[in-house]
Amino acid sequence: MGIRLIHVAPELPPMVGGVADYTAILSRRLVEESDGVVEPVLVHAGKAPAKAIEGEFPVVDLSGAQSALKLADTVQDLVDETDGDPVVLLEYVGYGYAKRGAPLWLLRGLSRVCGVGGAPLVTMVHEVRATSWKPWTSTFWLSPVQGYVVAQLARMSRGVVTNREPSAEWLQSHVQDETPVQTQPVFSNVGEPDALPPFRERDPYAVVFGGAAMKKKLYDTLERTPRLLETTDVGRIVDLGQSEDLPSSVKNIPIEPLGIQSGSTISTHLGRARFGLLQYPVDYLMKSGIWASYAAHGLPAAIVSDSAPTSLEEGKHFLRVDPNTGIADDPKRLADVGQNAQRWYQSNAHSKQAAQTFCALVHPQ
Repeated sequence: MGIRLIHVAPELPPMVGGVADYTAILSRRLVEESDGVVEPVLVHAGKAPAKAIEGEFPVVDLSGAQSALKLADTVQDLVDETDGDPVVLLEYVGYGYAKRGAPLWLLRGLSRVCGVGGAPLVTMVHEVRATSWKPWTSTFWLSPVQGYVVAQLARMSRGVVTNREPSAEWLQSHVQDETPVQTQPVFSNVGEPDALPPFRERDPYAVVFGGAAMKKKLYDTLERTPRLLETTDVGRIVDLGQSEDLPSSVKNIPIEPLGIQSGSTISTHLGRARFGLLQYPVDYLMKSGIWASYAAHGLPAAIVSDSAPTSLEEGKHFLRVDPNTGIADDPKRLADVGQNAQRWYQSNAHSKQAAQTFCALVHPQ
């Protein structure tokens, strides 16, 4: 007898986004890891109507509805029509379901079908809540409501998974002692190659991959810090992803904008580059799809960030760049960091590892 996995998400392909890809890849891996026992049905419940939905599994489109009743009725119908065991898997990021990041409608809808005696719920918390110390912002006032929603969903769940250890600690403090809360770092959504060329064969260019806001901050930092790139021998920067308003060069190093590319094309560039650049808090790396993609390809990440506590080791799994000292371009050191990052990724963040974590909650033996 199979398990009908009712996989609820705020976005689905072809939308370009981490959660959309995460949902699609995880669904596929769950089928593989369960030998076909898990049978997914995807429910698009994002706040905005979807222009198109692509996927290899059945899809129910509730996008734009933001209705507790429609969600509850849909999930209940999917539960009732299966001969197998139903389980709801929720991909949770508050802003994907509600403009202000506090989807009370989602909580009410799932409470009707996953409350006491209802269908079991497993929740993947991509983001707990936003925080702000500025009382003139909506985030300052809505953060407690955001926390309430995610805490109630966690209490209702058979098991909870999240991507950062501090988030897991917060969630564990809001559930019953017997409810498992596990940390599962995000995986790469642009390939997880089993074999890579030797590091000595990589080309002398750096890669920047990600969204427009991160890139602007990164390039601004690179331009105004005198030594950040001068210690490297990179001849160009290959820019992947959103490419609006990019500078043509930084510190006289030309930027080659390739725009949005297929996953296979991005994977090829990541596998050939000397290192990847990223401006991101190091204590949030385990929720960064960009860093996951670098690590999956054995690409040493040079991260512009302040120091912060993390179980990943600076100088071993990544390079934290001091703008005043530049990036050490010692090939052996770069090769070691890339290799260590890939080994860590294979053991901790690979999509197969993620599927095993969720299988244990979706289909407990």
